[in-house]
Amino acid sequence: MMPPIGATSYVFRYLLSDASKAPGLDDLLRHARDAGLDSFQVCENARPLNASPAEWTKLGRQAAGLGLQLSLGCMTLDPAVIVQYLDRVEAIGGSYLRVVLERQGEAPLTLDGIRKFLDGIVTELEARKICLAIENHFEIPSRVLAEAARNYPSDLVGFCVDVANSLRNFEDAGVVLDLLSSRAICYHLKDYVVAGSNVGFNVSGAPFGEGRIGAPALLRRLLQSVDSLPRMFLETWTPASGVHADDVARDAQWLAASVCNLEQLLSEVIASFPPADSAQL
Repeated sequence: MMPPIGATSYVFRYLLSDASKAPGLDDLLRHARDAGLDSFQVCENARPLNASPAEWTKLGRQAAGLGLQLSLGCMTLDPAVIVQYLDRVEAIGGSYLRVVLERQGEAPLTLDGIRKFLDGIVTELEARKICLAIENHFEIPSRVLAEAARNYPSDLVGFCVDVANSLRNFEDAGVVLDLLSSRAICYHLKDYVVAGSNVGFNVSGAPFGEGRIGAPALLRRLLQSVDSLPRMFLETWTPASGVHADDVARDAQWLAASVCNLEQLLSEVIASFPPADSAQL
């Protein structure tokens, strides 16, 4: 069986960058389905708190009618904001909330800081039976996240494993998966290219399957390491040209290429498994 093809709202980075030009959430869901997605994670760049829990109940029904699985994500260090998001996760009948524990301009949380944050919300998570899926991001090393989560139940504190975000910490996809995959709730898939010389290098984005991530081996590992079909969400690091219409169009092109590549790669990887293993997917 083919896993659902998902993406986060960051594949519409430029479409959503200007609130005055961005589509409403109901139109955004149609954009996602029209792009060939089976699942869609609405993150902070889509401004999900602008819709009330009651409106999210309607959006959840709309997504179901479109054949789109819906989940939510946020970036915050404020437990009160987490509660607002949990209200909306409940409204769509969700089971987890993806969170980034970093904010631009603020010092990264330490191990003790992460534990203090989790201590302040774990009772709320337990009462609602919702898991917090912490995403490895740019500043906090994955080993710190793994250690911080260790003393909490895995059904309440898990991870959104991003295969490229931790490159800034010199942690590649293999390292991140080694450290975090035992508690993985979902995965963010993105690809990248590296350019440089003997005195430095630069990492930039690429459509999934067209860069250095090693997509076939990565997908093989994901499909073999979980008991059920993994929740996989595409993202893109599409470069900006400064022309809004051009950037929106390139985002759409990269998403279309990424969806096509992921579907093809998944088919090839699944076909390469022994018959017994393929039957379990």
